[in-house]
Amino acid sequence: MNKLVTYIKYSSIVVFAFVVFTGCKHKKHVQETVPVVTVPDSTESDRCKLDFKSGKVLAKNMKDNELDFKYASAKFSCDLTLDNEDHSFSVSVRCKKDSVIWLSISKLGIDAARALITKDSVKIMMGLTEKKYFKGDYTYINDLLKSDLDYDMIQALLFGNSAAFYDDDDKLKPGKDKVNCNYFLSTVKKRTAKKINSGQLQPDENYQTIWLSPTTYKIVMLEYDDVKTKRKFNACYEDFRPVDKFLAPFKLTYSITAEKIIKADIRYNKINLNEEQTFPFKIPASYEPIQIRQNNDPDPNKTGG
Repeated sequence: MNKLVTYIKYSSIVVFAFVVFTGCKHKKHVQETVPVVTVPDSTESDRCKLDFKSGKVLAKNMKDNELDFKYASAKFSCDLTLDNEDHSFSVSVRCKKDSVIWLSISKLGIDAARALITKDSVKIMMGLTEKKYFKGDYTYINDLLKSDLDYDMIQALLFGNSAAFYDDDDKLKPGKDKVNCNYFLSTVKKRTAKKINSGQLQPDENYQTIWLSPTTYKIVMLEYDDVKTKRKFNACYEDFRPVDKFLAPFKLTYSITAEKIIKADIRYNKINLNEEQTFPFKIPASYEPIQIRQNNDPDPNKTGG
């Protein structure tokens, strides 16, 4: 189940926004509780009629209805809350499927950061407050955030798709959430999932659930609970609009509850498919490498890449 676990463990957009804007100063606000979307524990409504679907059938339907493309480009705005600090910025995205993702992040119309992500490398330039860059693989970011971030997760979470965990289809338990009128796939049985989500039962191992629309089989919500690290991750996908022959969510909400509470509200302005893209990324000579101290490495001048 490693692919499924890592897919819904962290939001790549939140991760990169956090990395880029951690050092920036922003206005304070009164900390508010991050809403956690759960499935209510109540009597199933007769008004919602859902046929039984096996786990393999639900997973296949989900895959068949994903946003598919060779190239994609998009623009979105993001409101990020990290504990009691607010961050707002705009992002331009270019992607060649399963190959490269290019992100340009701007703040108040000023180019603040740029990232180039491939299957085995991560490059980030930051120029809002100081001119620095990072070149390396996913190791440093994953060590920093205690995550299992990879290219597939970033690509999937950008467009509301699923990661490739289909070898484990027979281990996913299907269910019908008649309160919200959705199908779901979970690593625990339906009755156990209901008790966990209603607060009646504390899970003793990591678990995850994906909710699917009964008409489009698009992911509308996913939830992951990491028992060992006491982290919870929620994602909601809304405002589905046609993009070519597919449907794509134009409103995405991610929340991570851990030592720090992180919430990201993302609103796409546009998504274009299959227009060939370029991925410009050149680090100016005036930029300095980000200094990284690796685990068990006393040398503060060691840099990534």
